[in-house]
Amino acid sequence: MRLMKIFYYVKAFLIVRQIDKSLKKEGFKQVYHTYLSPPAPLDPLRDITEKELKFIEMVLGVVEKVCFLFFGKARCLHRSVASYHIFHKKGIPIDLVIGVKKKPFTSHAWLEFNGQVINDSEDFVNDLIHQFHTKEYRKM
Repeated sequence: MRLMKIFYYVKAFLIVRQIDKSLKKEGFKQVYHTYLSPPAPLDPLRDITEKELKFIEMVLGVVEKVCFLFFGKARCLHRSVASYHIFHKKGIPIDLVIGVKKKPFTSHAWLEFNGQVINDSEDFVNDLIHQFHTKEYRKM
């Protein structure tokens, strides 16, 4: 388990660094095409196993620490896209959501499983209007 956690620290750092470079160089469009635009519809939602739940908790903790210690400004988008990418590659049905609020203008990214926020405060995201949601790519 310890070796796996070290592996995911390195992986998360590399993903966050690449997301940061892409955002600075080419903007969100490049991040979307690299990490969020699926080549085929995503698998439908399903129940998560106990093993997957432990993996999710571990990855969310690792990515949170990597983003906190990142030398650039790794924000909610970095954190959510990096975690989403890792979960997607493992076949875990987690969704990424991006929302906005007009006054005062706020934008935010977070992860959900079956409509429940998993890496943020549900109270904070309730006031945001969804602009992007990966559930739109899921098979029904």
